[in-house]
Amino acid sequence: MKTFCLAAALAAAACAADAAGFTALDRDTARRLGDPASHREPTVVALWSTECVYCKKNLKLLGALSRRAKPLKVITVAAEAELPASAAILDGHGVRGARYAYGADAPEALAYALDPTWQGELPRTLVFDGRGGKTALSGGLDEARVRQLLQAVTPRP
Repeated sequence: MKTFCLAAALAAAACAADAAGFTALDRDTARRLGDPASHREPTVVALWSTECVYCKKNLKLLGALSRRAKPLKVITVAAEAELPASAAILDGHGVRGARYAYGADAPEALAYALDPTWQGELPRTLVFDGRGGKTALSGGLDEARVRQLLQAVTPRP
């Protein structure tokens, strides 16, 4: 009976994780996310935390821009383990796309794999032009700056 209960609990946890859409980030995936060669279309990788006010402002802006600036792809990385509020924050800001949360590897190792120049400050935004270029930004974003970067990386209609 204990085995059945444990299996049922693990299955329920897996279903909950799938419903939220988060994948546990490991070093190999982090390296791929931070590598410009992995992004063949304009992509933003937004590193954030549930407790970071500026992160939430960035997510709101990126959610709105991703709906208007096609073909912009937004990938989010929670720089912490997945929390119950994580999915609600992204959903509330209309952020779609792949969702990652720090996994079992050391946070410092994941941060370095994502961006060796990153000192851990949040929010951190990596903008990939889809042609091998990468721009890393720390702190709050404003719409004018994001639009400037998007004009450089997004083809005009």
